[in-house]
Amino acid sequence: MMSKAQEKLSQELIDLLQGEKIVSLITTDGETNQPNLSVISWLVAHPEGDKIKFAVGHNAHSAKNIQGNPHLVLGVIGAESCYSITGKGTVSDVIERTMKLRVITVDVESVEDVIFYGGKITQEPAYEKTYDPNLAKKLDDEIYALLKE
Repeated sequence: MMSKAQEKLSQELIDLLQGEKIVSLITTDGETNQPNLSVISWLVAHPEGDKIKFAVGHNAHSAKNIQGNPHLVLGVIGAESCYSITGKGTVSDVIERTMKLRVITVDVESVEDVIFYGGKITQEPAYEKTYDPNLAKKLDDEIYALLKE
């Protein structure tokens, strides 16, 4: 368990954040100025632990929010705990592949272990994609190639 906030991701979190994880994304809504929560799974942490890239649909509310206010929080469950990763995001132009998307690059500012006292995660959340498996593979391959650039 981390005792204080770190300025970049630990190796364990870098290894964990190589895609196909359920990650909470908190941005600030541009109209209401209220927190906005969404969930992402296409993400890759940079090997140095100072950046995370993730992809969203080209019209995603979260991308518009980040364009208006770059401060964001990523909530991660894994590596036996829960982590709050704060940073500033920059949003790419629309990228056209099988689907239109945007890539958000997050400059990590702090990483904090935020699980309650005495808590330990014993099983990570799991999910499955409910659409065409061939399309899912094609999208995953295209998007992860972009995120690893």
